[in-house]
Amino acid sequence: MELKQAGGKTYYIPGRTNIGVFKTGEDSVCLIDTGSAGDGEKIDEIISGRGWKIDYIINTHTHIDHLGGNAYLMQKYGIPAYCTEFDMAFAHYADLEASYMNGGKPAGKLRRIFAHPGKIGFRSIEENSLAGIAWTPLPGHTFGMIGVKTSDGIWFLADSYLSCDYIQNHRFGYLCDVGKYVETLTYIKTLEGGLFIPAHGIAEEDIAETADRNIENVAGLLADLKDICQDFVSLDRILQGMYGKLGMRVNVANHALLSSTIKSYLAYLEDEKELECKFIDRIMMWKAV
Repeated sequence: MELKQAGGKTYYIPGRTNIGVFKTGEDSVCLIDTGSAGDGEKIDEIISGRGWKIDYIINTHTHIDHLGGNAYLMQKYGIPAYCTEFDMAFAHYADLEASYMNGGKPAGKLRRIFAHPGKIGFRSIEENSLAGIAWTPLPGHTFGMIGVKTSDGIWFLADSYLSCDYIQNHRFGYLCDVGKYVETLTYIKTLEGGLFIPAHGIAEEDIAETADRNIENVAGLLADLKDICQDFVSLDRILQGMYGKLGMRVNVANHALLSSTIKSYLAYLEDEKELECKFIDRIMMWKAV
């Protein structure tokens, strides 16, 4: 891990999840996300190595790869973390995210993969004003995800889009609301700033083209689903087909992410009158209209 400067008071630590760092004072900073489990110690080494201390954390959303370092850092520095009230529910209750993705109480392996830290000091970002920080809702990947802008005009845009390199190799990204995600992709093209930093991927000065690539990617996934549903087909068959089209590995975590997301895509297509569903032999089946 290394610290890169993005603006006068704004830095970031590139990694599997990019970590935002904003100077709140001469020797103090706030963090924007904290990566995965075990990243807290690495982040602290970088921050303390500069002679800085951490004032607070902002979590753009509360997926496990964005708050993995929270517990360590919050305990060491005695600081709060801010997120939206909607996403806070997932942070507070360890099994909630896994149960939501699974559609019921998940098996132990899935609970361990998606384990959350619980009530360790999260606060509502809606009810607090943070100097030098502005934020905006970016729903779609989660219900309560936000983007964060520092006073330097640097945006941290969380999982509101996939990097072009990622799309080229993978195409799939977890979503809870396809319609809101497309609206977010259109919205982020209007944001003004000097640099745009996604949670996963490279920083860019202009993300309009990347946002358009993401919109095209969503359209491609919708087309894939309609292709699979040329005749009435069950959810399991749809998932089987999407595993093939996406080239995804089959494992417990991927299955939870894919099945939950595909249900959101199916709901979107039904809302758009492009799919219909009916029960055949007591099995819910889907077919393109």
